[in-house]
Amino acid sequence: MEVSTSQIQRYYHGFDISPAQFPTDSGSIHFSVHDITKPFPPEHLNRYDLVHVRLLVAAIDESDYQAAILNVQSILSKSIPSQVKPIPFTHSKYPAWCSYPNTPPEPGGYLQWEEIDEETYISNNNPVIWEIRRCFDSALKAEGKCFRASAKVRDECIAAGFADVVRLTYSSERDSSLRLETELRLGAIIETLYASLLLRSEQVGDEEEASLRAQKLIEEHRRLCQEGNSPPLRLMRVVGRKRLRSSRL
Repeated sequence: MEVSTSQIQRYYHGFDISPAQFPTDSGSIHFSVHDITKPFPPEHLNRYDLVHVRLLVAAIDESDYQAAILNVQSILSKSIPSQVKPIPFTHSKYPAWCSYPNTPPEPGGYLQWEEIDEETYISNNNPVIWEIRRCFDSALKAEGKCFRASAKVRDECIAAGFADVVRLTYSSERDSSLRLETELRLGAIIETLYASLLLRSEQVGDEEEASLRAQKLIEEHRRLCQEGNSPPLRLMRVVGRKRLRSSRL
């Protein structure tokens, strides 16, 4: 999307492996079908000040993270305006970006990659979280995926030569107003991803059995929440800046 102001012109472009979730009315935002593990077309190289990637833990094989990071690195700009700089504050629930006027441009655009991975599903006393973690760990490993996705992204960013790489945790327990939304989101994760991974990893015989297992777990989740055992969830974020030169490009 191009938005002209007196000082800034912005352009937004979304990529996904399928057009299934593209909006029917995208306005002036651009969308393209693309596989992040494959090189981007030349018109996107060195173009973007910020690339935001999220929730690919169940989609990318562990062996593909290196290629994905390098492909994202290739479309990041070689320099960014002063209006885009990260704030690595772990206590903030808001995107860690703000404007710093009257500062010169800096080399390299920023990658911000967010995941819900093994760090998300941790609990000392919630059996629903234990079951989700067990299922995800078993299923993702069987498929060659990486349940420690955020740590893998951080490591590959460092290996690719990104600067200022940080791995941050944002927990819903820091803000009590997020409790209801978190409970609903966890229910949605059980209904969709949990059921899908049960089936994909052959932990159940068919789709109907997967759905029944998921519904049973959702009922247990709701019961525990009513009893006051509402589990917090953690969003993992990795931020890094492209250098003018990297170790792999």
